[in-house]
Amino acid sequence: MDTARWSPPSRRSSWLVLSLLVAVLAPPARARAADDGEVVRVLDWTRHTAQERPFVFTRDPSTPSDGVLSVDYAFGLGSGIGADRPLPINMASASGSHTINAAYGLGGQLAPFVSASFADTGTTTSTSNVTAGLTWQLTWPGAPLRASVSAAMVHEGTGGANGVSTLAAASLDLGRVRVAGNLRADRIFAAGRDRLDTFMMAGASTRIAGGLRAGVEYVGQDLEGMFAADAEGGARHAIGPTVALDLDGGRYQLAVGAGFGIGPRSPEAIVRGLFAFNL
Repeated sequence: MDTARWSPPSRRSSWLVLSLLVAVLAPPARARAADDGEVVRVLDWTRHTAQERPFVFTRDPSTPSDGVLSVDYAFGLGSGIGADRPLPINMASASGSHTINAAYGLGGQLAPFVSASFADTGTTTSTSNVTAGLTWQLTWPGAPLRASVSAAMVHEGTGGANGVSTLAAASLDLGRVRVAGNLRADRIFAAGRDRLDTFMMAGASTRIAGGLRAGVEYVGQDLEGMFAADAEGGARHAIGPTVALDLDGGRYQLAVGAGFGIGPRSPEAIVRGLFAFNL
């Protein structure tokens, strides 16, 4: 009985496989010059961290550089009833919200994180959340097209409910312009809560000069309420401007944005600010 004999791959095939592995696994070049003389940014190794924050509501898919600890504080006006929610459910009882987040870069593409947030509700009580999870950047940090996914466990201090939160983020650089989008889904395991809370954030930002950027963002919250009754009273939408400043190669980052409601259930206006420093 004849048996098939294994033969080693040809030298040409071996070089092809090796070239593909190098293209996928090797880090990108620092920069290259286009035909028209414009420098095409790939990854600026002189930055303190590769993570950028051009938006205040929309999460950029970038993560802290390897070995960098990133800490940020966010403050929002009109963000009551759920400290991690960008849009308030009840403006009459909404006041300010505070969130502290810390993330640590592992290898430049993984970042475990933990955050604590609480919101004043205009009464003697406040809502609070503690979140812990991991962000995985699926693409090279300096690539023009980037994507990441995050998953986290959530514990609500008021009521003691637990849940999970997932977020997919993507961005694309087109010269000075960056467009980005987020899809987020939360599931809180408690009576009287929606089976799934869905969010969508999107933004476009233009680099004005140096680390200064300006743009516009859209926030959609409780989008499941567009198709069926939900526990929060329906979907909410807002759109507004954002200004961001990146200093000392990303060591210090600041973003401030506002949103103006679209539709009867949405707040008339909200304001949010974020300050981050990277160690």
